[in-house]
Amino acid sequence: MARIITQLIDEREIPKYLSGVADIEAEGELDEIDTDSGGWVGAADDGIAINEMDSERCLIKYELWDGPPLPPIRDTWDRTWSGSVRLTSGKVHAVNEHSGDTFYGAEFDLGEKNRVWRVKIHRSFLGHQSLAPDLVGITLINIQFWPDR
Repeated sequence: MARIITQLIDEREIPKYLSGVADIEAEGELDEIDTDSGGWVGAADDGIAINEMDSERCLIKYELWDGPPLPPIRDTWDRTWSGSVRLTSGKVHAVNEHSGDTFYGAEFDLGEKNRVWRVKIHRSFLGHQSLAPDLVGITLINIQFWPDR
């Protein structure tokens, strides 16, 4: 059974215009990555484009697993995507681009350079059903990585 090696909840709330997650040494543009047929997520070397342009606020949780993650006990995710990405440095951060400015989230270290990682991304929008009023309108993004064997 697979287990979580490490995880990080990025405490920096991303206001609107989440572009995706990129290797910290990446030079490429996330908006040049082709997304899936739904226009939500796509991956290329050193980046995962995540189209959350309509989300007012995003919170991201990263997880590093030693194998394919266990399925959620109770599936509350709106969307899920699976794929793979090669990362040069093995360290990633969220990228938020707006009006010509670029902002970066907290760094998550996967511990290995120049490797292909399997990735699963889950998304959930918290509407008025959330228990805390300050969470209404937040989009939760859970990004799970594990080694591609």
